[in-house]
Amino acid sequence: MTAVERALLAVVVFAAAASTLMSCADTSARILGRHYSNIWRHQKRQTTGGSGWRDLDYGNLTDAIRDIIVAMAVDCSTLAVHSDAAADFLSNTIKSLHGRGVTTTHHALLTVDHVQLLLDDIRDAVKTGKRKSYVVFSTSELMESILSTVMYTAHLREIIRKNSLMSRDVVYVFLWLRSTVSRTFKSDISEAMRVCVITSPRPGFYQIYYSQATANVRHGSELKMVNWWSAVDGLVRFPLLPPPERVYTNFEGRRFVVPVLHKPPWMFVEYLNDSFRVDGGRDDKLINLLADKLNFRFTYVDPPDRTQGSGLDRGSSMQGVLGLIGQREADWFVGDLSITYERNLVVDFSFLTLVDNEAFLTHAPGRLNEAFSLIRPFHWSVWPLLLITVVFAGPILYILIDSTDGHPQGKSLLYWKCVWWSVTVFLQQAAIIPSDNNKIRFVAGLLMLTATYVIGDMYSASLTSILARPPKEPPINTLDELSKAMRDSGLQLLVEVQSASQAMLENGTGVYEELSMLVSHQQEYLIGSTEKGMQLVRDNKNYAVIGGRETFYYDIKRFGAQHFHLSEKLNTRYSAIAFQRACPYRDNFNDVLMRLFEGGILSKITEEEYQKLNDKLMGSEKYDATSVVVEPVLEGSEPRQDDDDKQLTIAMSMKTLQGAFYVLAIGSMLAGLLLLIEIRSYGKLKNDEHIKNERLIAPFVYKRKLPRKFQSGLYNIVE
Repeated sequence: MTAVERALLAVVVFAAAASTLMSCADTSARILGRHYSNIWRHQKRQTTGGSGWRDLDYGNLTDAIRDIIVAMAVDCSTLAVHSDAAADFLSNTIKSLHGRGVTTTHHALLTVDHVQLLLDDIRDAVKTGKRKSYVVFSTSELMESILSTVMYTAHLREIIRKNSLMSRDVVYVFLWLRSTVSRTFKSDISEAMRVCVITSPRPGFYQIYYSQATANVRHGSELKMVNWWSAVDGLVRFPLLPPPERVYTNFEGRRFVVPVLHKPPWMFVEYLNDSFRVDGGRDDKLINLLADKLNFRFTYVDPPDRTQGSGLDRGSSMQGVLGLIGQREADWFVGDLSITYERNLVVDFSFLTLVDNEAFLTHAPGRLNEAFSLIRPFHWSVWPLLLITVVFAGPILYILIDSTDGHPQGKSLLYWKCVWWSVTVFLQQAAIIPSDNNKIRFVAGLLMLTATYVIGDMYSASLTSILARPPKEPPINTLDELSKAMRDSGLQLLVEVQSASQAMLENGTGVYEELSMLVSHQQEYLIGSTEKGMQLVRDNKNYAVIGGRETFYYDIKRFGAQHFHLSEKLNTRYSAIAFQRACPYRDNFNDVLMRLFEGGILSKITEEEYQKLNDKLMGSEKYDATSVVVEPVLEGSEPRQDDDDKQLTIAMSMKTLQGAFYVLAIGSMLAGLLLLIEIRSYGKLKNDEHIKNERLIAPFVYKRKLPRKFQSGLYNIVE
């Protein structure tokens, strides 16, 4: 391991230490700064006391660095050189790189503050995605002294593993010229870091080791010689470093740690007392296809909280499965994992594995009360006009007859004949036109055609359809309707915890912001899984759950399609495999995924899951032959709900016809009431006439005192 290589690690370690110092308390920062300053001064006295770096072949080293950096094809190169290097080495190297068109920057490793500047430069390169190389030339003793500080080594590794210094576009070049690479240095190299170590076993000859040269990595990362440079031949192999597409074509049986979550139809997991078992699923088949193609093995693990992770916990790290991947405790994850901005800050996503749509699920709309079936054939705005037509048809006909023929039978009799004729016509009963005039008959005929063949037949047809298939309550299909139902009807919205739906609900604007405010007033709206939410929606009409449309479409077949209503598409979202940041083999997985997608294999394994559900439903004792068969939802297609036209009409029953009996009962009660009113009015009229007659004959009866039999005769005569 050469001194230059150890110097690069020293720079990275110092940078990580400086970042740790800024996040700690002021007292701890001062103690840590004095500690590393003492180490720096101690190593400076050791290096300046001898001539360890004075006898290096700086001419060949400059040429080697120039050829290596040019072969890397980077946009910029940064040189971090120790102060004990030759005075003209840095200037000659920069001039040589400029001559080949490579932009360079320089950081002198003099103090801890200089290391912090280098760390900021690295973070800027990682953030902006610049293709850069960092060449570090320092003492191996300084690096080993820093790494031997066990108290801070754990903090440094934690900082490096938080992805702040890892990128596919950044290459770390260590010039380790005087000694072999130490085990401490090797153990601290992560596979996601592109580390290149240059050693010099003899003058004029440099060996190039690379950390991403083998696919079957067992512990951290392994350095493997991939190229060399000599003063006579220059670089021997091109490209300089092996591309990851070629290195990771075959993983040689490497074992990956893959978290798993129960979410049909993508993954079926049965949780036992202290273990779990994977019972298949679409993503399980996909993982096995990838394993066969890339020759790797995998081990399923149960994540602690059994959630995906959304990055909504302010002030804390990502939770759930993505938290394990972000902390590099798991390798990658396959599932119904939607790509979001927060998640993309923690993990890297592959080519898409699923095209899904956001939707929400509500309880199936119930049937409307059949008692009001007689008034449903027409809209409420039609009934007032229809009643006005019935009421004024008779008087209008009377006016026409009176103005044409006069009223030989009397006005009162003619008026009531016209009114009764109009009522019988609208009730589709036989009636005689109360006039012989041709004009009146023509007008009456038009009214009869309108009432019989237009209004009557339309009403009859609509009523027949309504009675044969009773209408249902209006469904909730849009977010505006959902928001209105939550405000007016007390509907409660549920969402899976640490899911993409929760992130969209809490970070969205417009109607999503309004929904977020409404759910914040609920006692509880986060649920552990989508299945739990669907069970609540099935058993209670006051709940709704939001999530992936295709997942809902599959699960409503499992729980019974008659219990649910699926809304329209809200937005499109894409799911993919989540990898560790700066994962070197992501492109190899992408190549296989694109081939599976273009070949229709992803659609085929999705169809198999739907077919398995069909077979399971047909083999069930509760299987209904009239139910709709479960059809697969392919990638990029729109799931559809059951077509109501395919549902069988129901048979007529007393419940269906109850509206007619209600009308009959109401009519009978009104008729009886009118009869009582008429009898009472007639009796009162007779009593009033009798009293009037008594007043007429009273003078004769009381003044002349007629005999009783003459009084009775007189009453009869008056009456």
